[in-house]
Amino acid sequence: MAKQGNRSNAESRQARRAEARKAERSGGEAPAARVPAKPTSEPIPEPKFWFGFEVSWAKLVLARFVIFTVLAIDSVLQISHAPRYGAGGFNVAQVPGLDAIGPGRLGFEVGQLVCAYVFILVAFGVATRFLIPIGAAIYGWLYFGSQLDSYQHHYLVVLVLLIACFIPWQRPDGAEPATRIRTWGVRLLLVQLGILYVWAAISKMSPAWLDGRTITGQITGPLRSVIEDSVGFKTAARFALLTELVLAVVVWMRPAWFIALPVGLAFHVGILASGLEIGLFAYLMLAFYVFVIPDRALVWLATRAPLRGARWAIRAARISNPVAAASAVLLAVTLGVLLARFTRFESAFEIAIVLSVVPITLLIGSRLRGGTFVVPWLALAHVVAIALWLVLDRTTTTAIDYYRFWGGNARRLGEPAVAEAAYRRLTEIAPNEPNGHFQLGRILIDGPDEDAGLRELREAQRLEPRRARAWIAEAQWLARKGRTAEAIEKAQEAVLSEPTHPSARELLDTLSGKKSASPAAPARDDDGE
Repeated sequence: MAKQGNRSNAESRQARRAEARKAERSGGEAPAARVPAKPTSEPIPEPKFWFGFEVSWAKLVLARFVIFTVLAIDSVLQISHAPRYGAGGFNVAQVPGLDAIGPGRLGFEVGQLVCAYVFILVAFGVATRFLIPIGAAIYGWLYFGSQLDSYQHHYLVVLVLLIACFIPWQRPDGAEPATRIRTWGVRLLLVQLGILYVWAAISKMSPAWLDGRTITGQITGPLRSVIEDSVGFKTAARFALLTELVLAVVVWMRPAWFIALPVGLAFHVGILASGLEIGLFAYLMLAFYVFVIPDRALVWLATRAPLRGARWAIRAARISNPVAAASAVLLAVTLGVLLARFTRFESAFEIAIVLSVVPITLLIGSRLRGGTFVVPWLALAHVVAIALWLVLDRTTTTAIDYYRFWGGNARRLGEPAVAEAAYRRLTEIAPNEPNGHFQLGRILIDGPDEDAGLRELREAQRLEPRRARAWIAEAQWLARKGRTAEAIEKAQEAVLSEPTHPSARELLDTLSGKKSASPAAPARDDDGE
């Protein structure tokens, strides 16, 4: 019976196939069960949370300029940390296996200068697809290659730079301020900020934070007196934790941006006022809040007359003549090299010469693609990038600290020749900085060039008449030479210049015979980080 049933089913299937073939030959329709489903013309819905996220072109431009300018400034200011890298041949990488390729002192400085240059070009919208990955790679190498600067914001910046590689920073053809740009990368960046706030809050969920003990000793800025006279440190600590939990939820939700914007700005401005800042972390967090500003506000601003005119000028600044384009780039390269010549960072002049290949390469690449050249914009970005080195060098102590820390590290590691070279350079770039003369004098006075050492110590005495250290160093040297009367005179000068200095009084009493001789107290270390 089973065989008969199987035979019957097979015959039934064959009959249906025959009917279908007959219907096709006669122009009829096959049985309904055999009609294939018609393909639908409706698009497959995309995940709106990620791939449907849009921001205005005005917002992307402003965020690009603000975020990468802050990163460029922070890169230059980090140069003062360079002397700790590779000091004594010591390094522990963040990632196993990277110890051997971790940055040294010069490598760290060069990397930071190049990062600053790259980030300014990106801020101006120059070759963002190529330069952002380059900047991310250098930045990641600097901080994953060594644990000497293991602050949290370095990891955040690496993540931000990786995400930024997938954000469409380059202007699309015909884009206007109100043009909507789809970018899942910006959504991911905002989610990353939310994760940052979550972990920041989790790290504060401890008794030491919740009872206010932690921030009591950390807050040193003007906010300290405000907290002391109002809610107290315990309440302030708990409020900070609650604020981070709120921001973790609202910073990536567009409907909640009306909460995230004022709360986030107030929170990070408060961090600036508290003195808890590490580098430019709070400024960088404030820069991210450009993405939270309502698009219509930025579009309105971009359409005002001054900015509208600036946009027109940028679009009009295109040069199709190859000779004129090459001349403009050559002028920018020359000006950049001249600016670097007055920058006091080590090897900045040579680095600027090497970086001159960037605008030249971009110009040649544009010519090969047969396009016109936005040469004035490219040239301006190149000059501004190197001018930033010079401005930050002359308006901060970054270069001075670089040589001061370098000399201090070398001196403590028993490398007097290296320390001497660093202090000599320090006295060249900052002749009115007493520490360079004092430290150089201490090294030279015990070598073959004693007279030069005395001159440096006396210059330090002139520059800091209210400090005893240079007088003490000279008095100790005179005592070792057996010139006791002169040594007593210098020790008296030390006491007069700084009466509360214990070593000055002790040295004078010892030289005068009022107490037994004791080992000379080491001079205070004023060149360490």
